[in-house]
Amino acid sequence: MEQKKTEAIILRTKDLGESDLIVTFFSSIYGNLKGVAKGALRSSKRFVNSLSTFSLVDVEFRERSSGDLVLLESCELLDGFPGIRSDYNLLLRASYMVEMTEILFPSNVPSSEMFQLLRWALGSISNQQNADESMISFQARAMKIGGFGINLSTCSRCGRQYKGEGRALFHPPSGSIVCLGCEKESIVTPGIEPDTIHALHRLQSSERPLSNRLECSDNVVRELKAVLTSHIEHCLGKRLKSAKYLYPVGCQ
Repeated sequence: MEQKKTEAIILRTKDLGESDLIVTFFSSIYGNLKGVAKGALRSSKRFVNSLSTFSLVDVEFRERSSGDLVLLESCELLDGFPGIRSDYNLLLRASYMVEMTEILFPSNVPSSEMFQLLRWALGSISNQQNADESMISFQARAMKIGGFGINLSTCSRCGRQYKGEGRALFHPPSGSIVCLGCEKESIVTPGIEPDTIHALHRLQSSERPLSNRLECSDNVVRELKAVLTSHIEHCLGKRLKSAKYLYPVGCQ
C-alpha cells in the first residue's frame, strides 16, 4: 500500500505485547486514525521520544489490506508540549480536549480546522497562556466546527431577534438563547448577560484569530463556563470522563 505522511497529534497509546504500541492519532489530512507501531517500545530510531500523548508529530504510515489499523512506519517529534506535563490541571485540560476531539470527529472524519484548533489549544496551555481562556476558546470553537454551534441570533421559542441588549437565557435542549418572555431563569435555563453573548459570538467565529485575547470580566468567564459545559453535555449526551475531575459537581 502507498505510504502516507501527515502532521498529527498523538491522542492516546496502548501497549500491544512486549514491544508494539497501539497509537490513536488525529491527523491534519486524514482525521482520527488508529495504528500499530511495531517495535515502538524497543525502537531507537523510528519512534524515539515521539509517541507520547499530546505530542505534535510528523507520522508516516501505510494502510493495510485488512483490518482497521494502519501500520506506522516512522514518527518524528515536532513539539512535545512539555508544559502540559508540569501541571496536573493542565494534563486534565489536555485530556478533556483530546476526549472532545475523539467524540466530535470519530475515525476517518477529517477536519483540518479542528486539527489546527487542537494544536493551538495544546500549545497555549503548554505555554501557560491563561488556561481558563484557552479552554473556553477551545470548547466554543470545537462545538461550532463539529456542527453544534450555539444559536445567538434569535429566541428559539418565539423567533424574536436578539439585538444585543438585555439579559437572555440559555436553553440547552435547543442549543439556543431564549428571551425572558418565553422562559423563566432557572438552573436549567441560566441567565446570561449581553457581554457574555457577545463574547460567545466572537469565540464561535472562524474569523477571530485564536491568538486574540478574549479580555472579558470574571463574571463573563463564569457564565461562559456554565453555558459551554451545559451545552457540551447536552449535545454529546454524556459528561466527558475528564470533566469529572476538571469540573467536579458543584465546583464549576
